[in-house]
Amino acid sequence: MAGETELHRSLKKAACRWLFDGGYGCVAAEVNLRPLGIIDAVGTGVFGTAANHFGVKRKVHQTCFIECKASRSDYQRDLTADGQMQLCQMERRNNPRRKTKALSQTVGLGKFAACLLHPMANLHYVLSPQGLIHKKDLPPRWGLLTLGDGGISVVVRAVWQESTAGQSVETAIARTLTGDLYRAGERALSSINRELQKQQQAVVEKIRELRPLVTDIQTNVYDVDESTLLPFEVDP
Repeated sequence: MAGETELHRSLKKAACRWLFDGGYGCVAAEVNLRPLGIIDAVGTGVFGTAANHFGVKRKVHQTCFIECKASRSDYQRDLTADGQMQLCQMERRNNPRRKTKALSQTVGLGKFAACLLHPMANLHYVLSPQGLIHKKDLPPRWGLLTLGDGGISVVVRAVWQESTAGQSVETAIARTLTGDLYRAGERALSSINRELQKQQQAVVEKIRELRPLVTDIQTNVYDVDESTLLPFEVDP
C-alpha cells in the first residue's frame, strides 16, 4: 500500500502468519470488505473442539479480523466520535428497509465501531507493538495482540460476535489473492523490462566508449605514408 511504513508491513505479515499458524486455512492481507473498507489481515477456518473459541464438541466456523496499528495517531483515526454510534443506530431503526444495507448507516463511523454495527467476523483484534495500546484503550468487543521479540502475544481475548458473512468474507479473500497473483505477474514483467533496459543501456555505453577508438583507427589508416606501401602488380 502506498505510503505504508515498514513497521506496518511487518505487523501485517506477522498477523497473517499468526492466523495461519492458529489454524485459519484461508488467510489474506488487505481484504476489501464493503462497507467496512480494507481490513489489514483476515482469516477464516473451521475449528474442532480443541481450537474453536468456545471449546464446544463440534466443528465451528470462525472468521477473524486483525487491524494493525503502528502508531497512536493511526489507531485514533479508526475510533468513533462520541454519540456517532447512537446516531447510526437511530437511523437504522427509523429506516427499516435499509437495516441490511449498512453502508449509509456507517457514514462517520470509525472502523472499530463499523465492524460492530455491521459484523462480518466473529473475532476482532488490534495488533500493535508492545506498549503502544493498552487494555483501557480498546473499543468494545475488540481484543488486543502485541508483537514483541517472541512473536505475537494475546493480551486481551476478543469477545465473540455472531456473523453470517463467512462465505462473503471467503469470496473477498479469494478475490484479493487472485488480484495479488495478477499484480505479481505484472511486477515480474516490469522487473524483466527493467533488466533489459539496463542491459541495453550498458551496450550503448560500450558503443560510446568504442566510438573514439574506431575514429582514431580510421584516421590512422588514411594518414599512412604511401612510400611504405608495396607496389601493386597486375598479371598480364
